[in-house]
Amino acid sequence: MLTIQRTPIATGDPVTPEELADHLRIEAIEVAGAMRYARAAADEIEQYTNLALLDQTITAVADPLTAKVHSLPIGPVQAGATITVDLQEHDGSYTPVTDGWYLVAGLHAAVHFDNIPGGHLRITYTAGYGADAAAIPDDLSLAICDQALRLYDRRGDVDNTPGLAPSTARICARYRRVAV
Repeated sequence: MLTIQRTPIATGDPVTPEELADHLRIEAIEVAGAMRYARAAADEIEQYTNLALLDQTITAVADPLTAKVHSLPIGPVQAGATITVDLQEHDGSYTPVTDGWYLVAGLHAAVHFDNIPGGHLRITYTAGYGADAAAIPDDLSLAICDQALRLYDRRGDVDNTPGLAPSTARICARYRRVAV
């Protein structure tokens, strides 16, 4: 069992108003109302890819590990990111684990342990590309705009099946973790 809690750190939008207006072909006066579609599109992309587009604090609680390597559920994790590892005690409290592990940062980051910890772990860390839309890779910004366009064009439509726009799905596939 794995529980994940996301707490946003960055307060900006995932794309700039200018990018969204250009992509949706709308007037500047309409952008404020359309930004909610961009935020919804970013949320869909984050859930589909297990990414944090803008900086977030991730708190993940995992079952006892069976290996020395624990993949972090949400990426990317930048080198030098803040991370804490806590071991759950029998009474439900947590004790910090300050040594015997190290972080390998990246898109699909992992914590490597010297020995397999013997209980539930709570790992809290910072994930995301940065604090604003400029930090998000260009292809993911395009995916956000494409998905926002799909949501905007289909608002109120109950006949079409929900899901990612084909162009968004292709871009997101590059970032998804493959599991065996």
